[in-house]
Amino acid sequence: MESEQKVTRFKERRAKHRRTQLRNYRVEIKLIGAPIYQFRVRDVSTNGAGILIKEDSKFLNLIEVGQIVDANFISPEGTDPIGNHKVEIRHITKPNEGKNKGHFLVGLKILQKIDHFEE
Repeated sequence: MESEQKVTRFKERRAKHRRTQLRNYRVEIKLIGAPIYQFRVRDVSTNGAGILIKEDSKFLNLIEVGQIVDANFISPEGTDPIGNHKVEIRHITKPNEGKNKGHFLVGLKILQKIDHFEE
């Protein structure tokens, strides 16, 4: 990743329970002037989600903590959140060693539901 300043150390402070047993749950993130990126959702609640991104992904160089982006949550099971939302990048964390080695965990806070992505 270009700037280590983007990486934050994340301490668990979630007030809402997160679902982690997700089947084919994913999110598409639209950034201005970039293609739509699609990621598997690692965990989700009514207020946010966590996504894993490979450490060599160009996407990591396009985002920063505090940035507001458009996200389309896709749930084959129809569970919320689903559809288009404005989300805030809350943290970009490099997990400790383990099964997520080589990835960053990006935390998304859901701000509001929207009708469609802005052009």
